[in-house]
Amino acid sequence: SKQWYQRRVRAPSSSSSSSHNPGSFEQLPQKTKEVFPSPFEGCKFAWNKMITERFQASHSILMSSFKPPAYKFGATYVGSKKLGPNEHYPVLISEYGGGVVQVQAIHSFTKEVQAKAVVHATDKTWSMYQGDIGYKGNDFSIQLTGVNASIINPQGIWVAHYLQSVTNKLALGGELLFQHGMGAKNAALTLGGRFRDGDSEFMVKTGEQSTNFGYYVKGNDQVECAVEFEYVKQMGESITTFGYAVDLPKGLSKFRGSIDTDWSVAGVLEKRFEAFPFAFTLSGLLNHKKKQAKFGIGFTIG
Repeated sequence: SKQWYQRRVRAPSSSSSSSHNPGSFEQLPQKTKEVFPSPFEGCKFAWNKMITERFQASHSILMSSFKPPAYKFGATYVGSKKLGPNEHYPVLISEYGGGVVQVQAIHSFTKEVQAKAVVHATDKTWSMYQGDIGYKGNDFSIQLTGVNASIINPQGIWVAHYLQSVTNKLALGGELLFQHGMGAKNAALTLGGRFRDGDSEFMVKTGEQSTNFGYYVKGNDQVECAVEFEYVKQMGESITTFGYAVDLPKGLSKFRGSIDTDWSVAGVLEKRFEAFPFAFTLSGLLNHKKKQAKFGIGFTIG
């Protein structure tokens, strides 16, 4: 359902409203992250069915040797309000599996103002709820997020993001996080920026608890590469990851691979078939240091 959703509605990019809009602060590492594979273990089967032009249902099941089979049912609805070639609102996404219900609603009131709500609930309690409201100006973006937050009884997590285009290539901004609960109050400030030059970009996010660097480059229409460095103060560990993605349009295939300083090697190969709405996925992860190996196979219809 995710791929169908991305075809019908995309998060407004910097070019959707203005060539100088930098996007959101939380999306700074997005280009780098998209290159890296997302390996899984076991056998995964998914079936996506278009009910109407705007409504889709999906079924998925994951089977592995270390836990019972997990079934999930999902439904996605895309509204009729059109703000761009690939932007339709409102969007409602729901998923149920393992006794947990996840619901996400996205709506753009105008091209500048967008809101999002996310709710996770178990059979008896609300486990998580989150609300976002964002505004996109000609050369800046601002967003406010609340997680399990309450204004009446101060609690939960509040996060404010701001990103400003300084030049056509350089964007700078920051994130302020405030947490109130369990008799304690904590605040954390993170600063970051992105420099984009043609088909390459460099980003950095640094704060008291962590530091993250990322570099992305597009070699040509088929090859993308990325390098990421991440340091987490609480764990006292740092890790550097190199990844690449190769797109073979004639073979309707895409391969993503990565290797990091923790001696983990991962790869995911996705193969689509032109004559049938079918995709075949192979996944593998091998950690030489921990002597661990994980392999997966997936089938997607629709």
